[in-house]
Amino acid sequence: MFSSIIGNETAKDFLRRMIAGGRVPHGLLFAGPEGIGKREFALELARAMMCRSASDGEACGECPICRRIGVFELPTSEKGEDYDRVFLSDHPDVGMAIPFKRNLRVGAIRELEREANFRPYESELRVFIVNDADKMNDSSSNALLKTLEEPPSTTFLILVTSRPDSLLQTIRSRCQTIRFAPVAAGEIEKLLLETHKLSADDAAVAARVCGGSVGRALSLDIAQFRAMRELMMNVIRSAVVTGDLSAMLQTAEQLNDAKNKDRFEENIGILQTLIRDILATSKGAETSQIVNADIAGQISELAKDPNAAALSRWLIEIEELLASLNVNVNRKAATDKLFVSMSA
Repeated sequence: MFSSIIGNETAKDFLRRMIAGGRVPHGLLFAGPEGIGKREFALELARAMMCRSASDGEACGECPICRRIGVFELPTSEKGEDYDRVFLSDHPDVGMAIPFKRNLRVGAIRELEREANFRPYESELRVFIVNDADKMNDSSSNALLKTLEEPPSTTFLILVTSRPDSLLQTIRSRCQTIRFAPVAAGEIEKLLLETHKLSADDAAVAARVCGGSVGRALSLDIAQFRAMRELMMNVIRSAVVTGDLSAMLQTAEQLNDAKNKDRFEENIGILQTLIRDILATSKGAETSQIVNADIAGQISELAKDPNAAALSRWLIEIEELLASLNVNVNRKAATDKLFVSMSA
């Protein structure tokens, strides 16, 4: 049921009205930050459309149809060809295409095109979810466009993305976009306290630093986060206070070693958030308005005599670094370049 997902009440009400009125378009684009539950909303939409006990746009959530729709066997292999397919749930009329690493392979979209033209097996309709739709290349996008241009009357496509502007305009124009917002920190904190038995301090930290992403909050290793945050604070201190470039370059090594390389973007994001907090504090922001409120004292110390122009430049350079990851840039070289610039 939509009511089982926290946050985005406006989107829930819109979807309920759409379902109850029988006005669900054949192409939908669910757009919003990562980890806020867009895929769960897509599955709930499929349930509500197929559940035989649905009421007022809500699935019952308990019948065999509802339970089967959410059960998928997704691959974990490192073989790209294993992802060249649509993965059907335990209900054969609900399928999902997922990316392999940074790419949604054209083979998966072509199979989706074939599946979309089959009649429903058990229900009166079929629903296909394209997860991380922004990871399609030109070939994948053009293959999907064919299906969106003339979708069968029984087929509904839901594209899920955190980067809608990366999709072809022709794809966006053939879908109705529903936007999802970050979930309020208070709602996430309550969820963590009720279901994950975190301490009050840890729940408050996780809820604030996750950026409104329930998924990130649930997966966050608090101890690991605190350790990395202190490392990033030391980078800023080296740049602002001591001018110790050597220490900064040693940290660049750590960020790119085997232990941390899979969390590189997340760790650079921690640095980005700290710089934003320092800049905001220097301009008079209250503790309640910054992300890292639990270390507001340290933030305030660094904000006493800031170079606002430098902080703003650092944020631009971090954005450029993160954007460059899409073209397989050398991460170590890019990190070194960033830290050298910060120390200048």
